[in-house]
Amino acid sequence: MREQKKDIVKSIVVLVVICLVTSAALAIVNSFTAPVSAANRAAREEAARRAVIQDAAQFEKLDSGNLPETVVSAYRGLDAGGKTLGYIFTVEGKGFDGTIQVMCAIGPDGNILRCQTLDVSSETKTLGGKTANPEYTDQYTGKNSSLDGVNAVSGATITSTAYKNCVLDAFKAYDAVKEAG
Repeated sequence: MREQKKDIVKSIVVLVVICLVTSAALAIVNSFTAPVSAANRAAREEAARRAVIQDAAQFEKLDSGNLPETVVSAYRGLDAGGKTLGYIFTVEGKGFDGTIQVMCAIGPDGNILRCQTLDVSSETKTLGGKTANPEYTDQYTGKNSSLDGVNAVSGATITSTAYKNCVLDAFKAYDAVKEAG
């Protein structure tokens, strides 16, 4: 009996040591890869902003303190002379099976310049995933906050509604930014 307890304790100690060594190794690897991952993420975000306002010379990050909770980030796209070309809002919403993320660029006139789907990976590819297709996203271009004429993806109304709500939240953020001056 005493020998059996010794074996159990020895097994526990060995497993704890293995866990500690593995955790330390992961922490070390993470310390080297985290800056690279952050730089890659920043580059992808910059490329996405450039895709929705192509003529912008720079993007100015806006304070998101008084914006809807669903707004992840807000930027102002500026030309080389400092003139505002539009506002870019990244918004998250609850889709059918998880979180979706939409980037919406709204011009100074209050009309959508372009919408881009950033993440619908949690949605069914054959239905909710269609909200990432240009056939769906392009219908938002030129629309105002009424979103008249925007149609849902057949069979994916929950994801389509979540997408539309993200765009409506982008308009709420736009109104807040415009009021702040």
